[in-house]
Amino acid sequence: MKFKILIPVLVVTTGIVLYSCSKDTQTPTPDDTVLSTYYPGSTMEVKELSIRTKNGAVTDPALIQDFINRNVTTEAKANFFVGMSTVPVASSTQALKFLNNNRVNVNGVNMEITGTKDSVQLVTEYTSTPFPVYATSCGALLGHVPQYSAFSDCPDANCATYRKTYPLIMSGANYYAPLLTYAVVTKDCAITATEVPAINIINPDLQSLLNEGDSVLVQYVKLPLTKKVD
Repeated sequence: MKFKILIPVLVVTTGIVLYSCSKDTQTPTPDDTVLSTYYPGSTMEVKELSIRTKNGAVTDPALIQDFINRNVTTEAKANFFVGMSTVPVASSTQALKFLNNNRVNVNGVNMEITGTKDSVQLVTEYTSTPFPVYATSCGALLGHVPQYSAFSDCPDANCATYRKTYPLIMSGANYYAPLLTYAVVTKDCAITATEVPAINIINPDLQSLLNEGDSVLVQYVKLPLTKKVD
Protein backbone atom coordinates (compact mmCIF):
# COMPACT_ATOMS: atom_id res chain seq x y z
CA MET A 1 0.00 0.00 0.00
CA LYS A 2 1.93 3.05 -1.07
CA PHE A 3 0.34 6.38 -0.74
CA LYS A 4 3.98 6.86 -0.12
CA ILE A 5 2.21 8.26 2.69
CA LEU A 6 -1.20 6.71 2.44
CA ILE A 7 -1.99 3.59 0.41
CA PRO A 8 -0.64 2.74 -3.15
CA VAL A 9 2.02 5.40 -3.90
CA LEU A 10 1.57 9.03 -2.99
CA VAL A 11 4.78 10.99 -3.52
CA VAL A 12 5.07 14.24 -1.63
CA THR A 13 8.68 15.10 -0.90
CA THR A 14 11.82 13.10 -1.63
CA GLY A 15 10.22 9.70 -1.93
CA ILE A 16 7.33 10.05 0.52
CA VAL A 17 4.28 7.96 -0.33
CA LEU A 18 0.91 7.37 1.35
CA TYR A 19 0.57 3.62 0.98
CA SER A 20 1.87 0.72 -1.09
CA CYS A 21 -0.81 -1.70 -2.14
CA SER A 22 -0.29 -5.02 -3.85
CA LYS A 23 -1.34 -5.11 -7.46
CA ASP A 24 -4.06 -7.69 -6.72
CA THR A 25 -5.81 -5.53 -4.10
CA GLN A 26 -9.53 -5.02 -4.64
CA THR A 27 -10.18 -2.42 -7.33
CA PRO A 28 -13.06 0.09 -7.51
CA THR A 29 -16.53 -0.98 -8.64
CA PRO A 30 -19.41 1.03 -10.15
CA ASP A 31 -21.21 0.73 -6.80
CA ASP A 32 -18.55 2.72 -4.92
CA THR A 33 -19.79 5.95 -3.35
CA VAL A 34 -17.19 8.59 -2.44
CA LEU A 35 -18.10 10.09 0.93
CA SER A 36 -15.16 12.49 1.25
CA THR A 37 -11.77 13.16 -0.35
CA TYR A 38 -8.48 14.24 1.28
CA TYR A 39 -5.24 15.54 -0.25
CA PRO A 40 -1.78 15.96 1.36
CA GLY A 41 -1.25 19.30 3.06
CA SER A 42 1.54 21.73 2.18
CA THR A 43 3.64 21.23 5.34
CA MET A 44 4.32 18.26 7.60
CA GLU A 45 5.52 18.30 11.20
CA VAL A 46 8.56 16.43 12.51
CA LYS A 47 7.41 15.09 15.89
CA GLU A 48 10.50 13.02 16.78
CA LEU A 49 13.98 12.29 15.48
CA SER A 50 16.05 10.27 17.92
CA ILE A 51 18.33 7.29 18.39
CA ARG A 52 16.71 4.75 20.71
CA THR A 53 19.02 2.54 22.79
CA LYS A 54 18.54 0.19 25.72
CA ASN A 55 19.53 3.05 28.04
CA GLY A 56 17.29 5.76 26.59
CA ALA A 57 16.95 8.14 23.64
CA VAL A 58 19.59 10.40 22.05
CA THR A 59 18.25 13.62 20.49
CA ASP A 60 21.44 15.64 19.89
CA PRO A 61 21.40 16.71 16.19
CA ALA A 62 25.16 16.33 15.74
CA LEU A 63 25.14 12.78 17.09
CA ILE A 64 22.13 11.89 14.97
CA GLN A 65 23.76 13.29 11.83
CA ASP A 66 26.91 11.31 12.54
CA PHE A 67 24.82 8.15 12.99
CA ILE A 68 23.08 8.82 9.66
CA ASN A 69 26.39 9.43 7.87
CA ARG A 70 27.84 6.15 9.14
CA ASN A 71 24.88 3.79 9.07
CA VAL A 72 22.07 4.90 6.74
CA THR A 73 21.99 3.96 3.07
CA THR A 74 22.78 6.76 0.63
CA GLU A 75 19.33 6.74 -0.98
CA ALA A 76 17.58 7.01 2.40
CA LYS A 77 19.65 9.83 3.97
CA ALA A 78 17.58 12.62 2.41
CA ASN A 79 14.47 11.29 4.18
CA PHE A 80 15.80 12.24 7.63
CA PHE A 81 15.22 15.89 8.59
CA VAL A 82 17.91 16.71 11.16
CA GLY A 83 17.33 19.97 13.02
CA MET A 84 13.99 20.63 11.32
CA SER A 85 10.55 20.90 12.94
CA THR A 86 8.52 21.33 9.74
CA VAL A 87 9.09 20.19 6.16
CA PRO A 88 7.41 21.52 3.00
CA VAL A 89 5.42 19.00 0.96
CA ALA A 90 5.41 19.09 -2.83
CA SER A 91 1.97 19.46 -4.42
CA SER A 92 0.29 16.21 -5.46
CA THR A 93 -2.91 15.09 -7.14
CA GLN A 94 -2.97 11.80 -5.23
CA ALA A 95 -5.94 11.47 -2.91
CA LEU A 96 -7.39 9.45 -0.06
CA LYS A 97 -11.10 8.80 -0.64
CA PHE A 98 -13.44 7.47 2.00
CA LEU A 99 -16.02 5.14 0.47
CA ASN A 100 -19.27 3.51 1.54
CA ASN A 101 -19.20 0.17 3.37
CA ASN A 102 -16.17 0.98 5.58
CA ARG A 103 -13.62 1.31 2.80
CA VAL A 104 -11.08 3.78 1.44
CA ASN A 105 -9.58 4.25 -2.00
CA VAL A 106 -6.14 5.56 -2.84
CA ASN A 107 -5.11 6.03 -6.46
CA GLY A 108 -7.63 3.51 -7.77
CA VAL A 109 -7.13 0.81 -5.12
CA ASN A 110 -9.70 -0.05 -2.46
CA MET A 111 -8.81 -1.03 1.10
CA GLU A 112 -10.83 -1.95 4.17
CA ILE A 113 -11.24 0.10 7.35
CA THR A 114 -10.67 -2.59 9.99
CA GLY A 115 -10.72 -0.69 13.26
CA THR A 116 -10.85 2.60 15.14
CA LYS A 117 -9.32 3.03 18.58
CA ASP A 118 -8.74 6.28 20.42
CA SER A 119 -7.29 8.61 17.77
CA VAL A 120 -6.18 5.91 15.30
CA GLN A 121 -8.10 4.47 12.36
CA LEU A 122 -6.70 1.28 10.79
CA VAL A 123 -6.82 0.59 7.05
CA THR A 124 -5.98 -2.92 5.79
CA GLU A 125 -5.16 -4.38 2.40
CA TYR A 126 -7.58 -6.97 1.04
CA THR A 127 -4.80 -9.19 -0.29
CA SER A 128 -2.29 -11.10 1.86
CA THR A 129 1.50 -10.73 1.95
CA PRO A 130 3.99 -13.53 2.76
CA PHE A 131 5.18 -13.40 6.37
CA PRO A 132 8.76 -12.03 6.41
CA VAL A 133 11.77 -14.19 7.19
CA TYR A 134 14.74 -12.44 8.82
CA ALA A 135 18.28 -13.75 8.30
CA THR A 136 20.07 -11.27 10.61
CA SER A 137 19.63 -9.67 14.02
CA CYS A 138 19.21 -6.32 12.25
CA GLY A 139 16.37 -7.60 10.11
CA ALA A 140 14.58 -9.11 13.10
CA LEU A 141 14.83 -5.86 15.09
CA LEU A 142 13.83 -3.79 12.06
CA GLY A 143 10.62 -5.80 11.81
CA HIS A 144 9.64 -4.79 15.35
CA VAL A 145 10.19 -1.02 15.04
CA PRO A 146 6.72 -0.17 13.60
CA GLN A 147 3.65 -0.68 15.75
CA TYR A 148 1.65 -2.16 12.87
CA SER A 149 3.61 -4.96 11.23
CA ALA A 150 3.56 -8.67 10.44
CA PHE A 151 4.03 -9.29 14.19
CA SER A 152 1.05 -7.18 15.23
CA ASP A 153 -1.10 -9.21 12.82
CA CYS A 154 0.52 -12.54 13.86
CA PRO A 155 2.32 -12.16 17.25
CA ASP A 156 3.55 -15.77 17.34
CA ALA A 157 5.17 -15.42 13.89
CA ASN A 158 3.69 -18.75 12.89
CA CYS A 159 1.66 -17.44 9.96
CA ALA A 160 2.40 -18.02 6.30
CA THR A 161 0.83 -14.69 5.32
CA TYR A 162 -0.58 -11.52 6.87
CA ARG A 163 -2.60 -8.51 5.77
CA LYS A 164 -0.71 -5.22 5.81
CA THR A 165 -2.34 -2.58 8.00
CA TYR A 166 -1.75 1.16 8.02
CA PRO A 167 -2.82 3.72 10.66
CA LEU A 168 -4.40 7.12 10.12
CA ILE A 169 -4.36 9.66 12.94
CA MET A 170 -7.68 11.33 13.66
CA SER A 171 -8.04 14.71 15.35
CA GLY A 172 -11.62 15.91 15.34
CA ALA A 173 -12.63 16.14 11.68
CA ASN A 174 -8.98 16.18 10.59
CA TYR A 175 -6.78 13.29 9.44
CA TYR A 176 -3.00 12.86 9.43
CA ALA A 177 -0.75 10.26 7.85
CA PRO A 178 1.94 9.18 10.37
CA LEU A 179 5.26 8.73 8.56
CA LEU A 180 7.92 6.51 10.09
CA THR A 181 11.48 6.42 8.75
CA TYR A 182 13.99 4.22 10.57
CA ALA A 183 17.27 2.33 10.58
CA VAL A 184 18.78 -0.26 12.92
CA VAL A 185 22.28 -1.09 14.13
CA THR A 186 23.19 -4.16 16.24
CA LYS A 187 26.52 -5.68 17.24
CA ASP A 188 26.42 -7.69 14.01
CA CYS A 189 25.11 -5.38 11.29
CA ALA A 190 23.31 -2.24 10.16
CA ILE A 191 20.19 -1.97 8.01
CA THR A 192 17.81 0.74 6.78
CA ALA A 193 14.12 0.11 6.16
CA THR A 194 13.45 -0.24 2.44
CA GLU A 195 10.11 1.58 2.58
CA VAL A 196 11.00 5.10 3.69
CA PRO A 197 8.93 6.58 5.00
CA ALA A 198 6.39 3.97 6.01
CA ILE A 199 2.85 4.83 7.02
CA ASN A 200 3.20 3.70 10.61
CA ILE A 201 3.75 4.57 14.26
CA ILE A 202 6.69 3.72 16.53
CA ASN A 203 6.14 0.48 18.44
CA PRO A 204 5.44 1.53 22.08
CA ASP A 205 7.23 -1.64 23.25
CA LEU A 206 10.40 -0.94 21.25
CA GLN A 207 12.50 -0.01 24.31
CA SER A 208 11.91 -3.40 25.93
CA LEU A 209 13.11 -5.20 22.78
CA LEU A 210 16.54 -3.53 22.67
CA ASN A 211 19.72 -5.28 23.79
CA GLU A 212 23.14 -3.85 24.64
CA GLY A 213 24.69 -2.62 21.40
CA ASP A 214 21.35 -2.04 19.66
CA SER A 215 20.59 1.40 18.25
CA VAL A 216 17.42 2.36 16.38
CA LEU A 217 17.22 5.63 14.49
CA VAL A 218 13.55 6.66 14.34
CA GLN A 219 11.88 9.66 12.76
CA TYR A 220 8.16 10.26 13.24
CA VAL A 221 6.44 12.87 11.05
CA LYS A 222 2.77 13.86 10.78
CA LEU A 223 1.43 14.74 7.32
CA PRO A 224 -1.91 16.59 7.40
CA LEU A 225 -4.58 15.41 4.98
CA THR A 226 -6.76 18.26 3.78
CA LYS A 227 -10.42 17.62 3.00
CA LYS A 228 -11.60 18.66 -0.43
CA VAL A 229 -14.32 21.30 -0.25
CA ASP A 230 -16.82 21.13 -3.11
